Amino acid sequence: MNSFTDGKPLDQTTASGPVVISRGKTTPRYGLFGFLILLAASAYTFYDLQSTKRELQQSHQAQLKALEERLVARADANEKSLASLDSDVKVVGTKLGVTAKELENARSYAQRLKAEQEQSVQRLNAQISQKADSQQLTALKDEATTKFGVVTKDVTAVRTDVETTRKELEGTRRDLVDVKETLSQQIARNHDELQQLRLKGERNFYEFELDKKKKVALVGDVRILLLDANAKKKSYGVRIVVDDNQLEKKNRTVNEPVQFLVGRTKLRYELVVNDVQKDKIVGYLSTPKDKGLSAERL
Repeated sequence: MNSFTDGKPLDQTTASGPVVISRGKTTPRYGLFGFLILLAASAYTFYDLQSTKRELQQSHQAQLKALEERLVARADANEKSLASLDSDVKVVGTKLGVTAKELENARSYAQRLKAEQEQSVQRLNAQISQKADSQQLTALKDEATTKFGVVTKDVTAVRTDVETTRKELEGTRRDLVDVKETLSQQIARNHDELQQLRLKGERNFYEFELDKKKKVALVGDVRILLLDANAKKKSYGVRIVVDDNQLEKKNRTVNEPVQFLVGRTKLRYELVVNDVQKDKIVGYLSTPKDKGLSAERL
């Protein structure tokens, strides 16, 4: 009780025994908290491992897809090159008059290269689907580079041969154009100009008048037959008989040089018609004097 009830001063208190505060049993709080932290760390580590695994798988699949796309693109490019090569071989073969067997061999070679290339791409695709680690992918890249390098070298070699043949053909064509231009510059448009050409002494000239009444006219060492003559359009058509061969030249015009080759040595003859009348033509035939120097094939 306080001083108001027992009459004792406030500063005097009754001595009492030590105060004992009783405590019950406590729960281990720190152990539970540590367990929760450990559980959270384990969950985060597991999630991080799963994310890393997914990223590695995605990266690996992207590398495989990129490699496959590069191989397919390179295969398509080589296929286009082979198609262009086959077209070039056809054009050159036609212009140079190669035999059907030679042309077929060239086509077969191009097709064989294409088939080998397709087989290589199929094998590489099959191997890529089976091999997954980076070392095997590197080996596949090296193998693909080597195989495509071999095919590219073969294509380059064939293309070089085609280019060489094309250049030779262009050279031959230029020579023929030069010959034609040289002869065309020596065309006589009338009798007086023909006399001037005779004075040069470079070629033989045989004048002729030909109509449909005559079946065949002998001019120089060739025979000429008039097929038609159009005085209004100044055009005509003839059949030339030479070396037991018949050459038809149709829709020709006045003063147009008509050239053809004669004999085994291919001497170049030139026919020029200066005037076209109704069912009649007037002109001349020009032949080389020196057959040895004028031969185009010995």
